[in-house]
Amino acid sequence: MKSFFGSFFGAFFAILIFLASAVGLLFLGLGALQKAGQKASAVQANSWLVLDLSLPITDAPARFDASQVVAGLEGGGEQRVTLREILAALEHAATDNRIAGVFLTGTIVPVEYASGYGALREIRLALQRFKESKKPLYAFAYYPTTRAYYLDSVADKIFMDPDSTIAMSGLASQRVYFSGLLKKLGIGVQVTRVGKYKSFVEPFILDKASPEDREQTQKLLDDLWGEITSAIEQSRGLPQGTVQQVVSQLGLIDAEAALQRRLVTDLVPLSKVIDQLRQRYGTGKSKKASTFRQVTVSDYVESFERTNRHDDAGAGVKIAVVYAEGDIVDGEGNPDNVGGDRYARAIRRFRLDPNVKGIVLRVNSPGGSVSGSSVIRHELEQAAAVKPVVVSFGSVAASGGYYISTIGTHIFAEPNTITGSIGVFGLFLNFQKLASDNGISFDTVQTAPYASILSPLQPKSDAELAILQKAVDKDYQEFLRIVADSRKLPVDQVNEIAQGRVWAGMEAVRLHLVDELGGLADAVRYLGNQTRLGGRPAITEFPARQDLSTKIQEWLNGNERPPVSRLDPFHRELLRFSKEFSRLERLNDPHGAYALLPFGLQIE
Repeated sequence: MKSFFGSFFGAFFAILIFLASAVGLLFLGLGALQKAGQKASAVQANSWLVLDLSLPITDAPARFDASQVVAGLEGGGEQRVTLREILAALEHAATDNRIAGVFLTGTIVPVEYASGYGALREIRLALQRFKESKKPLYAFAYYPTTRAYYLDSVADKIFMDPDSTIAMSGLASQRVYFSGLLKKLGIGVQVTRVGKYKSFVEPFILDKASPEDREQTQKLLDDLWGEITSAIEQSRGLPQGTVQQVVSQLGLIDAEAALQRRLVTDLVPLSKVIDQLRQRYGTGKSKKASTFRQVTVSDYVESFERTNRHDDAGAGVKIAVVYAEGDIVDGEGNPDNVGGDRYARAIRRFRLDPNVKGIVLRVNSPGGSVSGSSVIRHELEQAAAVKPVVVSFGSVAASGGYYISTIGTHIFAEPNTITGSIGVFGLFLNFQKLASDNGISFDTVQTAPYASILSPLQPKSDAELAILQKAVDKDYQEFLRIVADSRKLPVDQVNEIAQGRVWAGMEAVRLHLVDELGGLADAVRYLGNQTRLGGRPAITEFPARQDLSTKIQEWLNGNERPPVSRLDPFHRELLRFSKEFSRLERLNDPHGAYALLPFGLQIE
């Protein structure tokens, strides 16, 4: 027994020593990573600001993940970049004598709500403003997607790999329909909805798009594609209709065709472009001496904006920017969505903080839980009673995303923002047949006729569906009233343009659902002037950039996210199928009512 305890405690203390060593190494590694980042922020003369388009461009500040520790120690770069960082970097670079020019590289593979067309348009306009400085703007195109070429086309010179192709063949929206699968599995589906265009539920009850859904999707695609082609043609000095003609004839545009049609400037491999820039502007430091002098967006912003990168943002007066990015859910939610309770607390904190003079609500959300949306909107209403609330729409601000925005005294949207979808639905799955086919049965004892109305174990009766439909009707009428009151429109007029229909931002302005075309920077400038803080006010953000201790805690809890990697087309579609179906897990409204963009609407 004595030897047993000796062995036990010996092993126990050995484990403790190992864990302490591991944690110590972790802190040393993170410290080294942090110091490396600080050193990297020094900007050499004749440096080029490099915008890597392969990084997801998000609204909210980047979250830390465990893969960044290893990547950082091995010399890896950023995992994502924020819209505000890019805008700030381009504005500052225009007058910074250390910056020789801007270099665009990489291609865009959209991830969730990142790198949407609304954000890309704002970046595009910032690139155009940078060109006014007369500094060079170059782009290297290697298999660029439509999104990447949308930005590349602004450049003074577009270099393209001779073996590359521009993957720009028009926009398409493909949706997955599950009704046949659910029927085979024995999973019953019942729906309640208001709005003939409210098509979120269609993939669960139909095997193809309804005429109404096809109509609204075609109109939306035409509007978005028209803005893209027009912008490209203006930048490249091409006659109107050229891009449509090229993509209709070729589908995919090879390098020679791109050069002949003036879509690119020259066909050269990246190595030659690098050599040219090295010879003219000098080489980078140490390990990067094989390339030209350059600085990433995040490192560059870090070099001049350190004091404005955290949520406390100092004790002085400021405005708050709240990023509502992702699906709206009831309760706390998680970093990938908009938890009603979590966001309400943050808005309440900004309302009670006398140093916060106003709030910009940045919405990049398709909506979600009616209850979660109501909690957020109520807190915004309280805030708007004591300080101005301005709204900026990103790439998508629809349904519940539009609902929470109706508090805004002024709403900005991009021409290619997807918005509207003013409608409500309920989706109810039941597993009675699936269970029965596998020898499982259920028996219910209850104290009232409708005690199990939300149970997924049996289908709803006609009486239960009538009750649920009545609740959805009530939510829709309330939605209409709120929009009508906030936009100062007759309810009948709102009902006519609502019906769950989605609109492009340019149409939303015409329909008076939005006040003005503009981006996040415009909203910040507008609120700064409204609060007499000037066009460049100090900013505090929510969600905030995490400090080191929070990052370490998250890492120790195992909440890291996998690094972004490019998948082949088959696996991308398989992953998309899985993600779309998993969205059902986020339908957690306690009353089963939702205000969401059409299910699976994805534009490529």
